[in-house]
Parts: sequence; C-alpha cells; structure tokens
Amino acid sequence: MDQRGQATPSVDPTVTYQEDPPRTWTRICLGAYVLWAAYQAFQLLPDDLTAWLVVCAMSLLLLLCLLAVPLSKHLYHRIRLADGELRVGRERLPVASLTPVSLAAAANEPGRADLRAYRASLTPAQLKEARRRTNSLTRPRLVGGAWAVPVGMEELVVETAEGTSLLIATRDRAALLGALTRARGV
Repeated sequence: MDQRGQATPSVDPTVTYQEDPPRTWTRICLGAYVLWAAYQAFQLLPDDLTAWLVVCAMSLLLLLCLLAVPLSKHLYHRIRLADGELRVGRERLPVASLTPVSLAAAANEPGRADLRAYRASLTPAQLKEARRRTNSLTRPRLVGGAWAVPVGMEELVVETAEGTSLLIATRDRAALLGALTRARGV
C-alpha cells in the first residue's frame, strides 16, 4: 500500500528489453563518404587543398541529409525497459503507470498486415467513412519527442492510470508488448 492507502501496482523490475535502431544504412553512408573523400583526395591533393576541403564539406551536407532519419530514430525512438521504467527517446515512464487493460487491448489489436487486408476489403464509401471517423478522434500523444511515427516502425497505443493515451513507435511491436505485459504482471 502507498501513503494514500491505495494498492501499489505490481511491477517486475527484473524484466528488461532494449530496442536499438539498425545501423546498416548509417554504415553504408559513412563508408561511401569516406571512399568519396579518398577518391577526391587522390584527384585534388596536394595541389588543390581548398578545392578538396570544399568538396568534402559539400559532401558532408549531403551525408547529413542522408543520415537525418537514422539520427532522429536514434534520438527519439530508442526503447529501453529496465528497473520498472520504460524509456522511449528522451521520455521516461514508470511501467506501473500503464494500465493492464490497455496492454491487454493492445495485444488484441490487429497487426499491420491485417489492417492492410481490412482496408483493401472496404468499398470507397466505407473507406471514406472510416477515414472521417478516424480524423474526428484525437490522436494519442507520441512518446519520445518526435512529431510522427517513422516509416518502417509500428504503433503501440497504451493508456496511463491518469487516462492519457500514449503512442509508442516500435520496430518489434510483439516483443515490446510482451516485455511490458511481463513487467506489469498482466
């Protein structure tokens, strides 16, 4: 019991889960940049150091554009569950604040492939009505600090004990949901 006389929710602090973004695209881009800079060095150095530095700087701008999404995913969507705390990007949530009802409801939600099949089965009028109803609902707050769910990630909607709906962007929805239900004792 806590100080207010309410039962404290059971949380298993030994459950851990970590989801880091893949680094393949980042490694490919960095490798291509290094090869490009070396090729330009063989072409321009030692005569045109200034030209080589300008080419490398302009190429670095292109590299930053190519790495913007992986950097954003690393900053805002890295997931770690440990010691009864869920950390998504820069935010920290106590697992005890997540309701067991919302975790059970999330487990029964259809996956991405099932939703695509359902949308494909709708007539244009039914699809228009479904979109109208969806747009009239308020969207849950995205946890982590980003503006939207990145491409290639799935959504997991949970609710806190205060009644706030939260949207978590994840790469492995089933694994995260399994870890949260184990940690929450559902």
